[in-house]
Amino acid sequence: MPRQGSRCFLVVRAQEWMCALPLEEVEETMRPLPVAPVSAAPSFVRGVCVMRGAPAPVVSLAMLLGGGQAQASTGQRFVSLRAPEGRLALEVEEVRGLRWLEEGTLDSVPALLRATASGHLQHLGSFDGRLLAVLGASHLLPEELWRRLESPAKEGGA
Repeated sequence: MPRQGSRCFLVVRAQEWMCALPLEEVEETMRPLPVAPVSAAPSFVRGVCVMRGAPAPVVSLAMLLGGGQAQASTGQRFVSLRAPEGRLALEVEEVRGLRWLEEGTLDSVPALLRATASGHLQHLGSFDGRLLAVLGASHLLPEELWRRLESPAKEGGA
């Protein structure tokens, strides 16, 4: 049972990055859909797909986080995020599941945008203000924190 002061996040992996997306911003996860490229789009925008009968931009989380350093590859899952204009597909390599995280724990964890995507802020702002807000509320999960989440906590010091 979640404790007061905690939030539920969808944990995803984008190449070597583990990221926690606020669950209230996530609509669903799905297999990747066919993507049509869009000319003159920023490098992290893979193109557009048709999701539930409507066009949706596809953003590669790995390319967004890594900028020019990330390897161009297609992700294994799409995470549909709510946007005022409809939906947006965030492309990731893996969906690791839901985790409840205490707000205090997240104070020491870097916000996604502050830690990595700052070079793309101008593009993100002009592309979709809602994506900017969702990613601003998302967090990178350091390996140590991820290991603690993956193994059950030992009660009473045992």
